[in-house]
Amino acid sequence: MNKKRLMINMIAGFVAFGVNMGISFILSPYIIKTVGIEAYGFVGLVNNFVMYASLLTIALNSMAGRFITIKIHEHDFEGANKYFYSVLIANSFMAIVLLLTSTFVVLFIHKLVNIPSDILTDIQILFAFSIINFIVSIFVSTFSVATFVKNKLYLNSLRNIESQIIRSVLLFSLFMFFKPRVFYIGLSALVVTIYLAVFHVYYTKKLLPEIKLSKKYFDFGAIKELVSSGIWNTLSQLSSILSTGLDLLIANLFVGAVAMGTLSIAKTLPILILSVFGMMAGIFSPQLTESYAKGDIREIKKQLITSIKLLGMLTSIPMSILFIFGDSFYALWVPSQNAMTLQSLSMVCCASLVFALPIEGLWNVFTVTNKIKTSSLFILVNSVLTIAVVIISMRFASSPMHRIFIIAGVSTIFGLFRSLVFLPLYGAKCLDFKWHTFYPYIIKNTLAIIILCILSFTLKQFLNVNSWIILIFVCVITALMGFVLNYFIILAKEDRLTLLSIIQRKLKLTKGDLSNE
Repeated sequence: MNKKRLMINMIAGFVAFGVNMGISFILSPYIIKTVGIEAYGFVGLVNNFVMYASLLTIALNSMAGRFITIKIHEHDFEGANKYFYSVLIANSFMAIVLLLTSTFVVLFIHKLVNIPSDILTDIQILFAFSIINFIVSIFVSTFSVATFVKNKLYLNSLRNIESQIIRSVLLFSLFMFFKPRVFYIGLSALVVTIYLAVFHVYYTKKLLPEIKLSKKYFDFGAIKELVSSGIWNTLSQLSSILSTGLDLLIANLFVGAVAMGTLSIAKTLPILILSVFGMMAGIFSPQLTESYAKGDIREIKKQLITSIKLLGMLTSIPMSILFIFGDSFYALWVPSQNAMTLQSLSMVCCASLVFALPIEGLWNVFTVTNKIKTSSLFILVNSVLTIAVVIISMRFASSPMHRIFIIAGVSTIFGLFRSLVFLPLYGAKCLDFKWHTFYPYIIKNTLAIIILCILSFTLKQFLNVNSWIILIFVCVITALMGFVLNYFIILAKEDRLTLLSIIQRKLKLTKGDLSNE
């Protein structure tokens, strides 16, 4: 495992996430204040609609990176070109089809969901920009595999940092100099996508000079092969939509636009947390793919355990902060909303993440080994049951608040089963590991979260967290306690010795540099 490159990718990803999160936290309260919670709720709903549309492209694109990477590492450049060019042509065709069909969605969106008449035009323009943004991303998605193939994901992170700065400047300018409109969010996202698209094309030319765009490489058989493998990822995405991606739509239809806005705010932190861990888990994917191409199963096991330990060391910190200090955060972040309700909803949404986040990297196993049929079918059944239970429960819950918590809670319950039973068991089976291979790490991670929550709760009894300074202070203390605690609970003795030797070596180098000066 190239630890240096892994660390560079992870640090860059962290910085990109931190910038994105900071901008979102600053902008969201202002947007809610200026356009209202009803309009803000449609931002999440629009993103969900885009996710629905992505079902048409996942079958083709989800496996493209894997197949191209393996061909490159096997030095089969003709095969890599066939996959690359064939996917590019197919994506272009799908983008044109989506552009034509989505026009009707924009025009008649008010027939599909409940939209207050005073913001209808604003929401329609938001949908239009979001769909155009998605279509542009389809056009250039093939070029984004270059940094994956060369395991230089940090380049994506650096460009993401720049793009988020551009987005924030554009949003601030639009809201400052023009009448506040929610569609500015869609417009800024489109500008950022175009910015990133330019770099994706550039990196493909620079990092993959073997890739040539030529008609002779178009192969319908390559498309068929990718779709036959990726169709199961389509089912997985459909399952994700059924279990979590329909919650805002259900809230809109069964409870109302205001309740949808409340749920959208409450899901902000869980989505951000899951996003950063998904990003970190994805960092291990290129190395896993390369090791699998070389047939090095022992190295794959080592990489998976390393990912579980690293993600596990970090999981307890955001979970403990949300569970213990979530009410203070929401009271400061969106003071116009009920902080306790938002914290409770966030905790319900996050409960399954306690077990899911440390083993997020195991989802890479199914793609790397091309064994995604069983996992996709299981998740589909799991998700169908989730949505069925939610809809049936709506008939028995009359209170809007009860309905919101049911919508948030049912998917969490099914998510617990998915994370505690299916993922560790089937992940081990795909690699011919013992069935209990990953459970010791799950237990250690859970124990670390429980202990850190107790310590954080004790800390809270001595402080009145009523300002951002105090909140940041307790978050820093919680993080420090978490790192120390996880050092002893999650890391094995040899891991601790390795970490200490690395720190000592770095300190000696630093001391030597200072002496030379």
